[in-house]
Amino acid sequence: METLDLKKYLAYAVMIIRSNTIVLWGLGLIGLCSTAALLLKDTNLHWPLNTLSITLSIVTTPIFYGIYFELIEDSYSSIGQITRTYVLNYIWLLVRMYLPAIFVATIPLFLIPGAGSGGYFEITLIFFSLIYIYVIPTYYISGRQQGAISSGVTFLLRNLLKSTPIIFTVLLLETLMLLMQFNKGSLPGQGTIYFAILDLLVYLIASIIDFAVFIILIYVLKNYKDTIAGP
Repeated sequence: METLDLKKYLAYAVMIIRSNTIVLWGLGLIGLCSTAALLLKDTNLHWPLNTLSITLSIVTTPIFYGIYFELIEDSYSSIGQITRTYVLNYIWLLVRMYLPAIFVATIPLFLIPGAGSGGYFEITLIFFSLIYIYVIPTYYISGRQQGAISSGVTFLLRNLLKSTPIIFTVLLLETLMLLMQFNKGSLPGQGTIYFAILDLLVYLIASIIDFAVFIILIYVLKNYKDTIAGP
């Protein structure tokens, strides 16, 4: 059975990530903002800092993806051009991806007493994130939102066994981030400092792995580019 050459693409991903430090500096800034919000959870600065870190994460993620995609394509647009090209369409694509997921995840909360305490909502969202692993890379390659969801999901279903290492990687990342999120703010006093440092390290490592996964999937899809409709 033909493989997806994941080891070769992983080497490419490591090289690309190491070659562009602006993304790493950006990650560090967002991570520090989130850490500060956690450390200042009992002050008036918590919500502004937390909102800022979440907003920065949402806005910069498509920019960081765009930077890496252009490096793969050997093109070098300005940050402004990358922002105009990808950010709004990326956010709208996320809405289209996860509104149905949120709807499905909330049904048991109304129909089954106590379903909310069992983590069903979070598990459902993780399930959809696994189904969607090829959607964002498909959008960047095709340059269009239209068809990205169906093409990405179809590609996954056709290459499910070959994609198992990527699926498990994403599953571990999502589970780890979920565990960290559940424990935020649960440690009083001095414990919060150690947890904040751990949270920052986990965020940085998980983000870098996420970018590596994105780059790998771009290469995988480019190798099978006939499965993706061009613009």
